[in-house]
Amino acid sequence: MSTTAIKWLALVLMLVDHLGEFFPQSVPLWFRWLGRMSAPLFLFCLAQGLEKTSSRPRYIRRLWLESAAMGLGNFVLVHIFPKAPVRLNNNILSTMVVIAAIVWLCESFDEEHPRRDRLTGPKTALAGFFLVQVAVILLSNAVQPLDRYLPGLLNGFFPNLAFCEGKLDVVVLGLLLYFLRKNPKRMSVGYCLYCAMQLGVSMMMAVSLHDPGFLFFRMYQWMMIGSLPVMLCYNGQRGKGGGRFFYWFYPAHIWILFVLSNLV
Repeated sequence: MSTTAIKWLALVLMLVDHLGEFFPQSVPLWFRWLGRMSAPLFLFCLAQGLEKTSSRPRYIRRLWLESAAMGLGNFVLVHIFPKAPVRLNNNILSTMVVIAAIVWLCESFDEEHPRRDRLTGPKTALAGFFLVQVAVILLSNAVQPLDRYLPGLLNGFFPNLAFCEGKLDVVVLGLLLYFLRKNPKRMSVGYCLYCAMQLGVSMMMAVSLHDPGFLFFRMYQWMMIGSLPVMLCYNGQRGKGGGRFFYWFYPAHIWILFVLSNLV
């Protein structure tokens, strides 16, 4: 499978997942189970894209623009529908920006790395990255009493480890998929261990709450293991079609589903 084919599959799974998220009373829970495979597949494609892109600055800039647009659109919609039955805090694009920035920073320290678009002055860039991270956290905590949605807006424009979708948990997964991308066996082991940790946390919660169903009805992120066979079918090809459609479909379908959930 090419990355384009994987993206189309991930897109369908994402739509199924978000139907379950925005219409929980009308859509069966297994929609959310299937949806657990979507984000890992998109992160897998992100890893391949970061390697194969001819210009990382342009690649990351495009992600950032989409993240900022998503943050702004979300901020506007939650004020149009202040009593929405479902929270609107989706912005996986901000998480992708954080992952891409960390990858760019890490590889810029390797003077023998073959890429020509490494950052000049990586130490300064690293210091700036952490200063922005800390500043956004402090500013978000300061403005949250004024408007609880302001941190989401800030995260859209200044993607942050503390506020991006999935937070550090998903960032770690994205980095794992990138740095192990050239060795399918190691990637598979690392991914299985990651999923096992998710399952372990769910099992501990189920035991503490004396609720075996917790694994299937509350914390079922471990079902993302189902995306591994798809990743292993990757043929190293980019594929054709899709293009920027994937970037625009993400915010568009979430905003449409959010509006519909407030009207139905």
